[in-house]
Amino acid sequence: MRSILVIGASLMMSQLTPAMAVDLPKLDNVPKLSDVKDRSLLDTVNRKLAQQQIRDGQFEFKTGKAEFAAGNEKRIDGLLKIITDNSNTLKAAFPNLLVTAEGHTDSDGKADFNQMLSLGRAKTVCNALKAKGMKLSCKPIGVGSSKPLVSPEKTAADKQRNRRVLVQLAR
Repeated sequence: MRSILVIGASLMMSQLTPAMAVDLPKLDNVPKLSDVKDRSLLDTVNRKLAQQQIRDGQFEFKTGKAEFAAGNEKRIDGLLKIITDNSNTLKAAFPNLLVTAEGHTDSDGKADFNQMLSLGRAKTVCNALKAKGMKLSCKPIGVGSSKPLVSPEKTAADKQRNRRVLVQLAR
């Protein structure tokens, strides 16, 4: 019985082998393992930056201005430590590595004012990181109230959540 199964399986394999040949597409666009590892490290560092910003709270600014309110020193120091600890490794993988500071506002006020205010606040964060010794370039981005975390804004807490500057690394 065993020999019949082996012979049967051999016959099936010999008959199926040509039919099983598959024409595989070229794999030119498959990323190198080192690229995947580098992107994974960049993602990990950006998650750490986001977690740090959640832990320390959002940057606080004077109402309607791009000036820091008191109490942002700890926020800057926390972000700077993560950026500094990882920038050499990431800079080797991504020569054009930079920091982005994306400013957001709540929906109060006119859209063009919120756009300028969010950009000004992003610049303030970039300048504070540079003043503390950050070596990477920092690109401020202002999006006004176009990307709310909470919509519609029903309470003062909702508005506060939408006022933020998100710091991340980009390549």
